[in-house]
Formats: sequence, structure tokens, C-alpha cells
Amino acid sequence: MTSTSFKNPLDKNLPKNIRTGVWASFVSAFMLIGIGLFWVIHPTSAEASFSIVADSDAALRFAKITAIFKAVGDVLPPLFVLLAIGMGQFRLAGLFHVLTLVLVIVVDMLTWGLYVPNAGPADIIQHIPFAIPILIAAYYFLKPTSKK
Repeated sequence: MTSTSFKNPLDKNLPKNIRTGVWASFVSAFMLIGIGLFWVIHPTSAEASFSIVADSDAALRFAKITAIFKAVGDVLPPLFVLLAIGMGQFRLAGLFHVLTLVLVIVVDMLTWGLYVPNAGPADIIQHIPFAIPILIAAYYFLKPTSKK
């Protein structure tokens, strides 16, 4: 019976493109986990974003529940990416990055564009800094490596 152990994702024996993807993954994980924590720490920010007036206790509780779901949606994908990287499954981590890009970033951009009252272009493109390290990591993990 073999045991699975975590590997050093920054090992000098790994190709440079894999190490670049790992660093980009760390940056994207830090950003997404940070925004997930923001939603939990400041749940009423959702009300301000969507111009909802917190006129009742029920509205505040709804904002807190929504913030928890938003935080889980922002935190789980980078945890899966970091787990895949720790297991040395870089191609799987790249696929997780593509899914994160589509299911978290693009959906969030569409939500802001469609449902936030008076949303301007700045409100929508504010998600691009989150997408850049995800795109870099996905590219380097999914790019074929030479066997030299």
C-alpha cells in the first residue's frame, strides 16, 4: 500500500513554467481567499453594492447568509488548486483554474453587469486583476512541457 504525500511545488527540478504557474496560483489563491474573507467580515457590503437599504433585521440576516455563500464560492476553488499543486497534479490544477475563471470570475462579472444598479464599466473590469494570475497559471500548467 502506498501513501500519498505532498510534494514541494517549488522544487528546483521542476520546469520553469510549472514554477511560474505555482507562483501565479499562490497569488490568485491569496486574492480569492482574501475576497472571501472580506465577504464574511463585511457582509453588509453586499447591500451597498446592490443598493439594498438595510431597513430591517431580516435584510441584515439575508446579507450575512449571502456573504457566507459568496465567501464559500470564492474560497473553495483556490483550496482545490492548492491541493492539486501539493499533490503534484499540475494539469489538474490548470483545469481547476479554468473552471475558477469561468464559474467564479465570469459569473461574478455577469452578475455585477446585470444586477448592480447603475453599474459602470469600472464595476465590471474590477474583476480583471483576479483573472490575470488565474490565466497565467492555467496557461503554464496546461501548456505542454518539453521532456528534455
